[in-house]
Amino acid sequence: MLRLLAIAFCVLALPALAEPSVLTIAQDRYEAGRALRFAEPDVADLFMAGNRVVVAAPVGGTAHLTGRRVTVEAAVSGDLFAAGYAVATREAVAGNATVLGYEVTLGPVAGNLRAAGAEIAVGPVGGYALIAGGEVTLQGAIAGDVVVLSDRITFAPDASVGGALTIYAADPAGVVVPEAVAPAARVRIEHRRDFSAGRWDEQMPVRVPVWGVVGGFLSGVLISGLMAALVIAVAPRAVESWRQLAVAHPGRAIWSGFLVTSALAGSGFVLMLTIIGVLLLPVMLMITVVAIFAGYALGAYVLGVGLWLAAGRGMPDGIAGKFGLACLGALLAGLAWLIPVAGWFFVLGLTLLGIGTLAAFVLPRGMLLRREPQAF
Repeated sequence: MLRLLAIAFCVLALPALAEPSVLTIAQDRYEAGRALRFAEPDVADLFMAGNRVVVAAPVGGTAHLTGRRVTVEAAVSGDLFAAGYAVATREAVAGNATVLGYEVTLGPVAGNLRAAGAEIAVGPVGGYALIAGGEVTLQGAIAGDVVVLSDRITFAPDASVGGALTIYAADPAGVVVPEAVAPAARVRIEHRRDFSAGRWDEQMPVRVPVWGVVGGFLSGVLISGLMAALVIAVAPRAVESWRQLAVAHPGRAIWSGFLVTSALAGSGFVLMLTIIGVLLLPVMLMITVVAIFAGYALGAYVLGVGLWLAAGRGMPDGIAGKFGLACLGALLAGLAWLIPVAGWFFVLGLTLLGIGTLAAFVLPRGMLLRREPQAF
């Protein structure tokens, strides 16, 4: 659902375009405009945003669609993510479908279905279906479990549910499920107020995989250490200069990191205002993400080395020792996350410290942090 909301936000930020903008990268296609009609074969993933969006040719991968009216007239080989006032599919979706709209009319879906809207009509579904709407009509066979949150449910003659059918309605007594749809043993009708976190916690208790969490945490520590070790192996003198600058001016480095991060993040909104710059928005987001990861890795390395030297230890010469110090800093930074509020600000400051230090060596000298010329 977050994916759909992100796509919808981009569309609302776009002015109505007279001419469509098209970008093709490898076999992926991006289109934005007022009236769009996709009719070209041999496309993997498809991204379309506009007022009226029509997919008239098969999509080889995943389709990401948003607009006022979205119509899918051809088959989708992957998953479908669609949002709009009116969303309709007429051919099969081979993967899962996640759809948000006011009027939603869906054809066959081979995978799982997640749909939300005011008026929803659902065809055959090969997996499970999770549906929330004002008026819901089941028109085909659904192979898996079905959960419906609606006050008005209609079952077409061909409707059937292969798994358990759970319905949440304001008036449970007014909901009648024909035997041909699902036998009474597999039907459960609840009051809509029971669709709450408390009831779902009882029905589906959350089991936290402790070792999975620990393993993921340690993997993140190792990845951060490996990032630092790889850069040290390629440019050891540059990394040492970065560390010395960060230690010499930590406050200014954090402030510089804040300015650089704000500029990168804010550039996305400015690009959307230029219309054509929307196509560059993914690039700026990628640069921002890379800068955050690089800043965190450098900040963790500076932290690990600083604590090591503060303990009266000498700076190791080999890559292995410096890799260990980078892992030490990443471990401590990760543990800092466990501290409410203060831990977040500590890690944020550490990341901004790294970003600001790196920016001093990327931007012209003296623009942010002052640095001495280095010969590498």
